[in-house]
Amino acid sequence: MPFPANVLRAYARIGPVFTSGDLAREAGIPRSTAKYYVRKMVELHMISKVPYRKKYQKYANAHKFSEWLQDLLRLAIKPLEE
Repeated sequence: MPFPANVLRAYARIGPVFTSGDLAREAGIPRSTAKYYVRKMVELHMISKVPYRKKYQKYANAHKFSEWLQDLLRLAIKPLEE
């Protein structure tokens, strides 16, 4: 996965609606790096952008990276294997 451990820990600690600055503060990384990781999360459908705001939100059942990964396995990968 393209995310270091400190970013995954920060993802679990931030609230359901957050900015890239919140992620940077929690993970202890520069804002530009946090923006890069937020863009990657949007590409992987881990989070979605709040329309007309500089905020992002987690999906309702994916408060932690592991929960998102379980949903990905269940909804996307297992049907492809069958």
